Amino acid sequence: MSRRENNLDALRIVGALMVIIGHSYPLTGAVATIPYLYGTPIHVLGVHVFFVISGYLITKSWLRRPHLGSYLLARSLRIFPALIVVTLGSILVFGPIATSLSTSEYFASPGTWTFLNNAILRPAFVLPGVFQGLPYGDVVNGSLWTLPVEFSCYLFVPILMAVPARFRLVTASAFGVACAITLFTLDVPVKVYGYYLGDALEPWIFFAGGMVCAIAFTNRTFRLDLALVAALALPLLFTADAEIGRVATWVLLPYIILALGLTSTPVVRRASRYGDFSYGLYIFAFPVQQAFIAVFGVQPLSVNFVAVTAVTLLLAVVSWHLVESPSLGAKTRFERRRPPRPDPEPQTSEISVSSEIKA
Repeated sequence: MSRRENNLDALRIVGALMVIIGHSYPLTGAVATIPYLYGTPIHVLGVHVFFVISGYLITKSWLRRPHLGSYLLARSLRIFPALIVVTLGSILVFGPIATSLSTSEYFASPGTWTFLNNAILRPAFVLPGVFQGLPYGDVVNGSLWTLPVEFSCYLFVPILMAVPARFRLVTASAFGVACAITLFTLDVPVKVYGYYLGDALEPWIFFAGGMVCAIAFTNRTFRLDLALVAALALPLLFTADAEIGRVATWVLLPYIILALGLTSTPVVRRASRYGDFSYGLYIFAFPVQQAFIAVFGVQPLSVNFVAVTAVTLLLAVVSWHLVESPSLGAKTRFERRRPPRPDPEPQTSEISVSSEIKA
């Protein structure tokens, strides 16, 4: 079943909208009222949706065409073109308009050009004088922190899948378990490539969950009834014990997301009819939210969400048609030079939520 015949693209849009909704609270000074689902802030849960789907699709892609050069090119063409656009747009458009400095001072400041590091996945969240005095401070694009984590996952896949086929489920599961153990035991903040390792561990766990599902299941073996049971069980587990609920979320949420995503719902699957706007929604929303607050002040959350989503969706559509889709077209032309492998057979035919989803 191709992605245009299932709900995955629609689910990614839902994930992006969850991030926008969740960010609306701290950006308007209402951080104490952020809605939670499954013990997780809604915007963080939206990020987890992205990582689960990515873990599933990227693993499937590698297993079909395990050629490192074309794989890295494909992953780079998905991440970097739009990232470069949003980075330059922040420096050259949002910056001069929103800075409290003069134009000459702004462009003369080293901090302005340090922001370019985002285009190579190095963290830089502040532009000189931009968005100062706002409830969330002067962070220009807080969403970009996940992109280096995502790209690191792309690098893990060829390594974890280098073993013989019968061991791949074990290596993917072991990766998720190792991340979980490290998350529980890491007491000292550790920085890698400018980021705290602890911030990456939970996204890695959900990516591993997507990998496990890609190896263990075919599209036809996901069952909505089991996903519904799991979705209803999770709140009960959180009621019993928060840590048990958290671990259960790592184990069950990938199955829930993919069971929903790999279902074909005629109305829902049309979300991808005109393009995949989820990435653009994700990377453009934060600076648009900050700019909206800078211009109009703190508005009711519903007004903030509707206005920001409308503007961000327009930017995402433009980005898709002018930047992302042409880049992916170049990727497709390159990949056609190498014949794909058929989808690997699942290593198990029985459905067991408790035994087969080991994130």
